Amino acid sequence: MSQLWNLVPTILVLGGLYIAVWWFRRPLDAEDAQRSVRLLLGPLGIHAAVGGILLLWLIPWGILLVLPVVLLLSVLSPAGREDWREHKKTRGVLCVSLVLMVLLGGVVPVQQPVAPESWGEPLLKENPNAPLYPASEQYTWLMLPDEAGFEVEIVQSISMRLPYQYGVWGAASSALDLASIFGMESERMRQAIELLDQQTAGPSLDPEQMTLVSVSAEESHRYASTSAGVDERVEMRIYELRSLLSTSEDGTRVGEVLCVAKANFGGELQLLVIVRPLLHPGLSSDRYAESLVLEWLAA
Repeated sequence: MSQLWNLVPTILVLGGLYIAVWWFRRPLDAEDAQRSVRLLLGPLGIHAAVGGILLLWLIPWGILLVLPVVLLLSVLSPAGREDWREHKKTRGVLCVSLVLMVLLGGVVPVQQPVAPESWGEPLLKENPNAPLYPASEQYTWLMLPDEAGFEVEIVQSISMRLPYQYGVWGAASSALDLASIFGMESERMRQAIELLDQQTAGPSLDPEQMTLVSVSAEESHRYASTSAGVDERVEMRIYELRSLLSTSEDGTRVGEVLCVAKANFGGELQLLVIVRPLLHPGLSSDRYAESLVLEWLAA
């Protein structure tokens, strides 16, 4: 049933297209109604609308790329510009309606985050600092392998709606890039930083004085294990967790954050976030957190 929710955003967009066309046809007489779409939107108006919806399933960045390209192509030729002048009201209303339906798809519920049985019950099943939009769910675990405190790990599994794209090709990469561009990962990190501060010795980690700095590294990594039955190359990003409470202008490195992303058809993203303090031995011996990611992928 949870997978069926991933069809809802597409149904909303198609429904919005149908309702808009139906609404425009109402004042027309019976003869004009038979050819109303051409009369209202121009020769290729409906074709562009349907093609644009299909492209949301096929190309990275979805509507963020499709809408500007479709609009640009439609005004490149003199005939296209003439069509826009003649049908600008109905085409404008249709574009706005479709965009609103795409945005509305962002509130469609997501499935539960991936939770391997070996990790046990999540410590937290919500994040009050997560943005209200788009829809998401988050589980958080506190991993304490030994008593030394240096190997503490904060692990977060997140399910998130991608309202702008329904296909999987390039979805994980575009989502991670957008998060970096707009700093959307910072607020979600607040909960993990508070947990890390409680579990590690040393100076206090103030979430208000923390920043994430992208590390130059490969943007995908292959995780393979015969025993786990996993052999996948997935999108990932690495960030330095820096405290701004220091004499350094760029802040002091206090930890590292690994983000792994995998997209599902229908506009849903699965994220795994692993936060480790500076003295964690895995930062040098297992930077890509192989065992945790393999368990997550296998689940």
